[in-house]
Order: sequence, then structure tokens, then C-alpha cells
Amino acid sequence: MKKYILPAMLLFCMLPLIAQTATIPSSKRPKSMDKTKAEAAAAKDENAETDGKNRDTIKFGMASEIGDLLDNLVKNDDPRYSEEIYDLFQETKSSAIKEKVLVYFQKLEDPCLEDYAVELLIDPYDEQTSVVKAAFSYVSAVKTKEAIPAVKTMIEQENEVFFNDALSTLGEIGGPEEAMYLAEYLERDDLDIPRRQNLMRVCGKLHAVETWGRLVDIIDNEDENTFVRMYACEAIGLMEDERSIPVLERTFSATDPNLRQYVIKGIKNFPSSLVAQNIILQGIRDDHWKVRQESIRSAKEMKLYASVPYLVHRAKNDPEKVIKDECFTALGELNVKEGNDFLISQVLDKKASDNNVSKAVEVLLKQEKGNGTKEIVELASSIAADDKKKTLRYAVGKELAKYNNASFADVCIKYLASKDATTVSLGLDMYKTGKYSSCEASVKAIALDKKANAGNRSRAQKMLGIEDQ
Repeated sequence: MKKYILPAMLLFCMLPLIAQTATIPSSKRPKSMDKTKAEAAAAKDENAETDGKNRDTIKFGMASEIGDLLDNLVKNDDPRYSEEIYDLFQETKSSAIKEKVLVYFQKLEDPCLEDYAVELLIDPYDEQTSVVKAAFSYVSAVKTKEAIPAVKTMIEQENEVFFNDALSTLGEIGGPEEAMYLAEYLERDDLDIPRRQNLMRVCGKLHAVETWGRLVDIIDNEDENTFVRMYACEAIGLMEDERSIPVLERTFSATDPNLRQYVIKGIKNFPSSLVAQNIILQGIRDDHWKVRQESIRSAKEMKLYASVPYLVHRAKNDPEKVIKDECFTALGELNVKEGNDFLISQVLDKKASDNNVSKAVEVLLKQEKGNGTKEIVELASSIAADDKKKTLRYAVGKELAKYNNASFADVCIKYLASKDATTVSLGLDMYKTGKYSSCEASVKAIALDKKANAGNRSRAQKMLGIEDQ
């Protein structure tokens, strides 16, 4: 028991000293609303009444109702209510609401709660653990340098609840001074394995090149814990020091696939290096799926166009669904003719699996350049009434509903005309996104049809502002 009480007691005694060294940011209101984000969020409202209902929920709702609303606002990156939510935070006693509001302003990267977060991190012991952890994430997102003294104190006291959060936060908000601090900390031999793993990563995030030699020793030591070596591989890559390239190259020959996977995580930080590019291409062909997956993701991030033939081959032939999906995603983002031709061929191939077709639809639409749009519309139209293709119909409809594209209007009408409630619901989703005038009559027909699915009828009525009769 004493093992856990002593650090807390020591920290409690040090609180006045921390308070003296820490500078608490001045209080501030939320930053000006991003009008583009606000308009995008408003377009997702169910109807004209949604905005008013949301404001009423913030003013008068129960904690659970406000929590659900905040979750939705975070999901939609919706800044419209930042002023009201800030005022709510100042008066609420609910830890659940405090946590969700911190997450909300973290998503907006708004520093308006820096003063609260720093004060909390100086003395976190009277608040719920989940709120304190949310404060760590928040100061990391908004880069609150004033939190560094409190964060370092938690690291030094080895607080068992918050140590890893504090260390990760230091990696996000620290600078050269904190890099030197970690270089000294790395020399300790009493750290457990999870903490050493986390320390490796933070050294990389901070570009703590002072630790480079020590990390290379760890990588080369085959008696060292594998996971510590893995994170050290990632860390020396994150430092973007070219001395890391030959170290990672030789480590890629390791028999442990976990090490090879983390070599990929490290080497991808050198996109102009031919050695790095070659390792990524080798990784796409690796026998272990984790290495292939990491290599495919890295090829996408590096914009490694030489990987396209490899990705097409793996998309056609890999035994793992997760790898095929990664290849489709990478090909979509690389967006070159060879890859796009393959993706469009999947949309057209009547023998292709539903997963391959729906994944091809997803990544082509995400390009927002019209690649494959004609073929996708033809596909969606052909399966709108084909119950043998119901699963594919749902998947394609879900993707079409994400975009406002006039060429989707005819598909929307066909979905709305379906006898299947889920298909109709997807048609309503398309209409909600695109507000296609040619579809309004179909939506009105659903709103007035007393035999229609109750949920769909209610949605259609709300969309058109029709009172239930």
C-alpha cells in the first residue's frame, strides 16, 4: 500500500512549488468560428429545426443528452455551438460533461480551455481520472507549453495512473530542453518495459537526436526486449536523421516480423531515399501480413508511385482481406491511371466480390475528381431493385450519400422507390446530402404514405417540414 501512497504524498507536498514554476494561461473565449466547417456541419442537419433543438439541449438538457450531442458535434467537426458549450463548461459540475467538452475543443484545436487544463494537471487528484486524461489529450492537441512543468512533475514522480499520459504529452508539446531531459531519463535502469516502450516513441516525436546513439545500441542488442527494440526503430526514423537509414536497413533482415514492421514505420520518414523506397517495396511482398500492411500504408503516405504495380497485384491476389482493403485505399489516394483503371475494372466486374466493388466505389468517390463516377452510377442504378445484390446496394448507397453530386439524383429516386426500408432510408440520406430537386416528389410521396415505414415516413416529413396527418 505504501508503494502507491508515497508518490501521491510527495506530489501533494510539491504542488505549491509546481504552481510557482507553472504559468497558467490567461482565460479566453473560443476562437472565431470556422465558417466553412459550420456550413458543412449545417448541411448534415436533419431539418431546419435541428439547430434550435441543439441549442436547447445545451441550455436545458440532461448530462446524458448533452453528452450524446457533444459526441455528434465532435463526429461532424461542428463549431457552431462553441460559445454556448464554453459557457456550459464554466458552470457544469458534471465530470462527464467536462470530459466531453475537452474532447470537443480538442477536435476544434481551440485553446479556450488551456487555463482550466493546466490548473487541473497541476493538481489532478480531486477530479475523475477520465477528465484528467482528456486534459492531457487536450493540451497535446493545442500545444500548451505552459503545461510542461506539471507534466514533467508527473513523470518524475512516476505517477502510476498518469505516467504514460504525461510522457506522451511531453512528446507532443516539448522542445529541445525536454529532449535533453529525456536523454538523461533514458539512462535510468529501473524503468519497466511499458514505460521504456513509451519513452522510445517520445524520443522520436521530440526529435531527441541526443538519444540517437543510445537507441541504436538498443536496436542492435538482440537480448533487449523486442517491443522496446521495435519502438526504438520507429523513434530513430521519426528523428529524420539520415544516419538511421543504414541502421534500419540492416535491421529489416530480422526474422521477427514485428521488428520488420517497425523498421517500415521508421524508414518511411525518408521518402526521397532510394534505400527506403526499396525497403517499402520489399515490405509489400513480405510473408507476414503486418509487414505488408505497414508497407502499403507507408507507400501511400510517401506518395511512392513505383508501388502501384505491387499494390494492384496484391489487391488481386493477397489472401488477406485487410491487405486487399489497404491496397484499394492506397491506390485511391495515389490516384494514377494504372491504379484507377484497376479500381474501375472492379466496379464493372460482375464476378468481383461485393467487398472489392464497394471498396473501389468508396476510394474512387473520395478522389472527388470524377474517376469512375459514370460506372458507379450505372452500377448503383442496376442494383437498386436487385435483392440478390442487397448487401452491395446498401454499401454503395452509403457511399453515394456522403457526396452532393447531381449525377446521383436518378439513383436517389430509384432507392426512394424501393420496397425495402433500408434502401429507402439510404435514398433519404442521399436526398439530405444533395437536396436534389428532382427527388422532392419521391420524398413527399413517402412523407404522405401511411403504409410507409414509420421511421422513413417521419424522416421524410421532417425533411420537407410536413406535419403528420
